[in-house]
Amino acid sequence: MSADLELAQSIARGDTAALAEFEARIMPALHVAARRLLPADVAADVVAAVREKLVVGTDERGPRIADYEGQGELIVWARVITIRAALSELRREQRSMPIDDELWAAASPSCDPALALIKRESAEAIKGAFHAGLAALEPRQRNLLRQHLLDGLSIDELGAMYQIHRVTAARWLTAARADLWAHTKKQLRQTLGVSDSQIGLMLDEIRSTLDLSIERALTP
Repeated sequence: MSADLELAQSIARGDTAALAEFEARIMPALHVAARRLLPADVAADVVAAVREKLVVGTDERGPRIADYEGQGELIVWARVITIRAALSELRREQRSMPIDDELWAAASPSCDPALALIKRESAEAIKGAFHAGLAALEPRQRNLLRQHLLDGLSIDELGAMYQIHRVTAARWLTAARADLWAHTKKQLRQTLGVSDSQIGLMLDEIRSTLDLSIERALTP
């Protein structure tokens, strides 16, 4: 039996030493995860509710930590549950992170005046191509991008969620990003009529801005 599984089972039985270890080792990570998505006061309430569900129990099922089966690290398992709870709260309150369109204009001004002009005049086409690229992805690829970039799941957490090795999770995520940019470039070829080299430079310059836009594009 793994140390994490033994800890989880001890917590489910109400062992005070195990509960103390949970408070010291697991809880800080849950607070960090929730605060990435919510204001501090709301995040604290969400984490408190998650803790109650995991180690106390809120219904006849008892402490939900008893559901942990030792697949992946306990801290990752608990963090995924916290992120899901934080996202549910975020959506329930209809909070959103504003995306400033001025970021497009501010993204890495080009040293090539002609290319900079293309970028300014084609901002809407670039964003449209980006969204078309997202639509062309497989559902699993869109979910991976959402879970990594919007939900903040790490490679280890994605691996735990999909029950795959972290190397496979990293490969899936890399492929999703590569396919997104490939589809975006294809769309730009069709709409802008510029060369592949110009398209590559345009996307290289604004990729950080596009990554920020992934959150808006993938938000349900």
